[in-house]
Amino acid sequence: MIYVVVQFGCIVYLIFNAQFAHFNALTYLLISIATVIGLSAVINMKPSNLNISPALKKQHQLVTNGIYHWIRHPMYTSVLLLCLAFSLTNMHYLAQLTLLVLWIDLILKSNLEEKLLTQRFDTYQDYKNKTGRFIPYLCKGPY
Repeated sequence: MIYVVVQFGCIVYLIFNAQFAHFNALTYLLISIATVIGLSAVINMKPSNLNISPALKKQHQLVTNGIYHWIRHPMYTSVLLLCLAFSLTNMHYLAQLTLLVLWIDLILKSNLEEKLLTQRFDTYQDYKNKTGRFIPYLCKGPY
């Protein structure tokens, strides 16, 4: 549960401290990409799988199609891109530190989720070896 508290704390901090007057083309591009990835993840994810905590539901199904064909954790990718956009508008060191904390938190949270998925699904390790964690084609396998 601590992962969720840290995640949402970082997101809220970055949103409320974003300097909307400093939005530029890069900011809007990152927000657009984050939105497309996030919506794709929600559309491809089975509703019965959705869970904000790093736990599997009883009826959990492994999803490897759509955006999940390229990225194992597209919702986290979406969050990171969105928060990167917000942090780029606020060059205060605390905003950058918060983004780093969020990134580490999502790596740790995804590690726990992947451990659970590997235990539940025999095919998960093969899927993990073929698919990037947050970025397509990068960081495949364990890290």
